[in-house]
Amino acid sequence: MMGLSDVTRLEQHTRALREMDYRHGGESCLDRVRTQIRENLPLLVAPAPDDVRRRLHVALADLRNLAGWVSFDAGQVTAAHNHFAHALALAGVARDDGLLANVCYRLGRVYLHHGNLDEALRYFDLGRLAAARSGDRLAASILTVNAAWACAQKGAEHHALTLLERGREQFGAADRTEVAGWARFFTEPDLSAMAGAVHSALVDTAGPHHARTAMPLLVTAVDGYGEDMLRSRVLSLILLSTGQLVEGDVDVGVATGLRALESAATVGSARMRDRFRPLAAQARRHPSHTGALDLADLVDARTTTAAP
Repeated sequence: MMGLSDVTRLEQHTRALREMDYRHGGESCLDRVRTQIRENLPLLVAPAPDDVRRRLHVALADLRNLAGWVSFDAGQVTAAHNHFAHALALAGVARDDGLLANVCYRLGRVYLHHGNLDEALRYFDLGRLAAARSGDRLAASILTVNAAWACAQKGAEHHALTLLERGREQFGAADRTEVAGWARFFTEPDLSAMAGAVHSALVDTAGPHHARTAMPLLVTAVDGYGEDMLRSRVLSLILLSTGQLVEGDVDVGVATGLRALESAATVGSARMRDRFRPLAAQARRHPSHTGALDLADLVDARTTTAAP
C-alpha cells in the first residue's frame, strides 16, 4: 500500500532538484531527474487511498514538468516534449488546472526559444484558459507576460505592451501566500526581468529607444535575484549587457557581459549558451573597441563548450 509519506518524499526530491536547476542549470540535474522518474513510476500502479492517489498524480505531473524543463534547458527538445506530454496527461487526471497552466507556459517557452512564436502564443493562450479556470492570478500573470514577450518578438508593439501591463496587474492582484512549487520562481525580480525582456525584444522589432526602458528593469532584476536564482540572473545580465552596447555605453556593456560570463561559470545550460550568442554579435558591432571584441571572443569560446 502506498502511503502519503511516499508522495511527500517525491515532492521533496522534486523541490530539491528544481532548486538545483535554478542555481546550476538543467545539465546539472537532468540525470537525477530521470532517476526519480524511473524510481517513482511504479507508484502509479500501487494500491492507495483516493486522496493519496490524486496527490501522487500531481506530484508525478510536477516531476515530469520539471523533467521537460531541464531537458529543454539542456538542449534536448524531443525529450522535453515527451516529458511535457506526460505532465499534461497526469495533471489532467488530477484535474489540477494550475499545474496544467504551468506546463503550457513551459511548452510555450520551448517554442519561443526556438523562434516558433505562433505556437508559443497558442500554448500561452491555452495556459491562460487553464489559469482562468483555476482562478490562479499568479499563473495568469506568468502566461500573460510571456505572451507579451512573444508579441514583442513578432513586432506587435502595442499588443505586447498591453499584455505586459495586464500581466503586471494580475501579479499585483495575485495571492502569493501559498504558491505551488512550480510557480515560486515568479517573484518581483522575475516580473521585472520579463518586462526587461519584452522591451529588449522591442529594441529589434520596434526601435532602439526601448533599450532605455529595458535597462533599469533588468538592473532591478539582477539586483533582486539571489544566488538561488543564478541562471535567471545571468540571463538578465546578458540582456542588460546587450542593451548597454546598443545604447553605445560600450565600456559598461563589456563589464556587464564579463560579469555575466563569470556568473555563468557554474551554470550548465544550453539555453543560456544560446542566449549569449546575440551578445557576441552585438559586441562585434563595435570593432574599434578591443574590450568588445575580446568579450565576443570569450562568449564564442564559452558557447562552443558545455559548462561544468
